[in-house]
Amino acid sequence: MERRDYIPVTPAWERNPEDTDIWRRVVVMPSLALNQAELEFLGAVAGKRVAVLGSGEGLASLALAAMGAKVTVVDPTNSGLDVVLVRAQIVGVELDFREVEFEKLSTLGEGWCELAYAAQVTGGIENLGNFYREVYRILVPAGRLVINEYHPFRRIWKQEPGHPRVARSYFERQQPRSVDPDEEELGYPSAPVDKPAGIVSRRFEYRWTISDHFYFLNQAGFRVAGIEEVGDARQRWEIPNLSGLPEQLIIAADRPQSD
Repeated sequence: MERRDYIPVTPAWERNPEDTDIWRRVVVMPSLALNQAELEFLGAVAGKRVAVLGSGEGLASLALAAMGAKVTVVDPTNSGLDVVLVRAQIVGVELDFREVEFEKLSTLGEGWCELAYAAQVTGGIENLGNFYREVYRILVPAGRLVINEYHPFRRIWKQEPGHPRVARSYFERQQPRSVDPDEEELGYPSAPVDKPAGIVSRRFEYRWTISDHFYFLNQAGFRVAGIEEVGDARQRWEIPNLSGLPEQLIIAADRPQSD
């Protein structure tokens, strides 16, 4: 991937919350849901088996299916799935679904898919190392995982308007889900709402550092093939003014051709 000084976030990420029909448009313009770094890291997806980990709003799933990928949405719960599947029928793309806990992805089978895509998932993952090991197992040799995370630098601030004030250390990985009555919980686009049991915690949010991702990917056997930090604007759904800080962390990691 060519190195660039700046890559913006997608329109889906920065959209007005009242724009509820963007899912109809992603099938003709996948770049509404997948930013330039993600598209280049994913490469040519037509005909490939792609596991989308976490259903979210389904925008990435719809976009990938429209690009010709054989998409399976993998999620520990079927919450919200009906909406995603109805949308797929309306726009004329096919999606499969498997209800599997993230700590048991390997039950899908060794070498089950060629690409895996996970957006805004690891904030609910209690054991990041185990999660990456499970993803490694379901990928074919030379398969790739693409991760999109709300940037760790944006997770440390008090949820209050105005100039940002630090609420917690960058290195404080575990944060109780109950928030201060004077603070609002951050709700970024595609964030999982219903946190199922298993590897995903109901009680805590996990704020993994950039080095955590690199360490656990390496421990799982992955080779990190690329990293990009995307966007720097303040979004209308963000409470503090975080303009100037990177918005998303994008990582591409490959399972080697031979282990």
